[in-house]
Amino acid sequence: MRRLKRRTWRNSCLSLLLGMAVPFGTFTAALLGQHYTAAPAICANKISFWFSPFGEFTIPIADLAKFAKDGTVSDYLSFYLDPLSPEQKAQFREFLNQRYPISHVTVSQFTYSPIGQILVKRLGAFLKTDDNQNGFYALRAAFILSAADPDGLTPINVMKKFPVTTIKLDLPLGLEAYSQLALLLGKKDAAIAAIQLEAEKEALTNSSIPTAIPDLRQVGQLKWQVRNFSVPQPERGVKIPAQIYLPIYPSQDKTSLAPVIVISHGLASNPDTFAYLSQHLASHGFAVAVLEHPTTGSKDFKAYLSGFHSAPNPKEFVYRPLDIKFLLDELERQTKSDPTLRIDPQQVGVIGQSLGGYTVLLLSGAEFNFEQIQSTCAQPEPNVRSFNASQILQCRVADLPPANYNLRDRRIKAVLAVNPLANTLFGKQGMRQVQIPIMIVASGDDLLTPAIPEQMFPFTWLTAPIKYLAVVKGGTHFSFLASGEGGVLTVPQTLIGADPNLSQPYLKALSLAFFKTYLANQMEFRPYLSATYVKTISNPTVPISLVTAFSEENLLQAIEKSP
Repeated sequence: MRRLKRRTWRNSCLSLLLGMAVPFGTFTAALLGQHYTAAPAICANKISFWFSPFGEFTIPIADLAKFAKDGTVSDYLSFYLDPLSPEQKAQFREFLNQRYPISHVTVSQFTYSPIGQILVKRLGAFLKTDDNQNGFYALRAAFILSAADPDGLTPINVMKKFPVTTIKLDLPLGLEAYSQLALLLGKKDAAIAAIQLEAEKEALTNSSIPTAIPDLRQVGQLKWQVRNFSVPQPERGVKIPAQIYLPIYPSQDKTSLAPVIVISHGLASNPDTFAYLSQHLASHGFAVAVLEHPTTGSKDFKAYLSGFHSAPNPKEFVYRPLDIKFLLDELERQTKSDPTLRIDPQQVGVIGQSLGGYTVLLLSGAEFNFEQIQSTCAQPEPNVRSFNASQILQCRVADLPPANYNLRDRRIKAVLAVNPLANTLFGKQGMRQVQIPIMIVASGDDLLTPAIPEQMFPFTWLTAPIKYLAVVKGGTHFSFLASGEGGVLTVPQTLIGADPNLSQPYLKALSLAFFKTYLANQMEFRPYLSATYVKTISNPTVPISLVTAFSEENLLQAIEKSP
C-alpha cells in the first residue's frame, strides 16, 4: 500500500508540474498584474488531494518552501519525495524556484484578457479552492500578488499567495490529463519517426548532391543596404514603418532585379528576430522587406501588457495579411517612381513564423473554414484535456463574421511557413486552396503550436503540386528566433530548448534553396531541396528531416500505432 501511495504521489506531482507549467512556461511571454499589491488576508498553508480508497493526503506548503529554499526534506515531505531520483528532486526544486521577471501590471493585463482567462480557468480546474470550486479567481490573485512581491513570480510564491487556507488538487483529473499528455507525446515521437523513415526512403531514390554551389548556410557574395520607408495602411488608419534589405549588385550589372521576400513575425515579436535570415537572403540576391505588425508586434503588445494599449482583437487576423498586401502595393508604387529601387514586386515570396505563419498561408491562398472554427471552438471551457495552446488563439476568429475574406495575393509565388497555426483556422478544405510552391517547417517539441495538429496534418491536406515538410526533432517554438531588441517575452531556457544557433542554419539553407528554385527560377538549386542534402547538414543534437510525400493516412497509421 505504501509503495502504491508513493507511485501515485509521483504521478500527482507530475500532474501538478504540468498544470502549473501552462501559465509559468508556455505563456510566460505574456503574463499577468494591475491592482493587487497588498498581501491577502488568508494564505494557503497546504495542498490536499483525495486518493480513493485511502482517503485524503496533504502536503504542507511550508515544507515545500523549505525544500525549495535549501533542499531540506522534512519527515512529512520525505514520504512523497523519497521515491524520486536525485535528478527528479533537483528538477522539482528548480521548478519551484523558477523566477519569472514579469511585472504585476503585465500579469494583470494578461489574466484579464480572453486568452489569459481561459488558461487560468484550465489551471483552476486542477487547483481548486477549499470549497472545491474552480481556482480561477484565487489563482489570478495569487499570480498578481506573487509578481508584486519582492520574491517575485515563482511557483512556490504563487502557492503561498493563494488566498484560501487549502489548495485542493483534483488528482483524478490531473492524472487523466497527464495520461493524455503522455499519450500525445508518444504520438508525436511516433509521427516524427515515421517522417524520418519516409525521408530515408526519399534519400535512397535521389542520392546525388551537387557540389558546384557553395554551402547554402554561408553568407552570399553580395553586400546589402537597408532602406527605411513607411506603408500606408488605410484599414488601420496608420502608416507602418518598414525596412527593405537591398542587395548591392556589381557596377557592371545594370539590369538585375531582385525578387522580393517579405517576412511576417509572430505574436509579440518583431523583425529583429529574423534579421539574421533577412541579411542572409539579401547577401544571396533577394530584396527582403520587413515590418512590425501593429498591435500584435512587440512594441504595441508590450504597451498593452503595461496597460497603455488596447488588447489585440479578432480583426488582427484580417489586418495582418493586409499589412503585407499594402507593403507590396507601396513597393510597387516606389519602383515606378524610383529607378534605383531594383526589385521585382511581382515576383514575391513570403516567410512567416507562428502567427506570421498563419498570415502568409492566408496570403498564399488558404481560406478560413468557419464551419470548422465554430464547431471546434464551441467546446466548453475549461477544456483541460486540450494541450494545443494555439487553439485558444485560433478560436478568436470565431468572433469574426463569416465571410469570404479573399486575402490571397497573386504577386506571391512561393510560401514558407515556420511553426504556423493552421488546423482550426483552415482545416482540410482551407489548406487545399494553396496551390503555389509551399514549405512547412515544424518543431517536434513546440508547446505553443504543436507539430502534429498545426503542421503535420495541414501538410498532408495540401494538394499543391510542389510541397515540402521539414521537421526538426527536439526543436521548439523558439528554435528559429534570434533574440531581438525590444522583445516582450522572457522565455525560460527550458522552453527555448537547444541553442537556436543549431537550428537557424537549417532555415538559412532551406529558405535559400526554396526561393532560388521557385522564386528566382534558378533550378540548379532544386537538388538542395531533398532529403539527401538535408541529411548532410543535419545536426545530431536537433536532427532535421525533409519529405515531399507524406499522406494523412501515413500520419494516422503512425499515431494510431504509437503505444
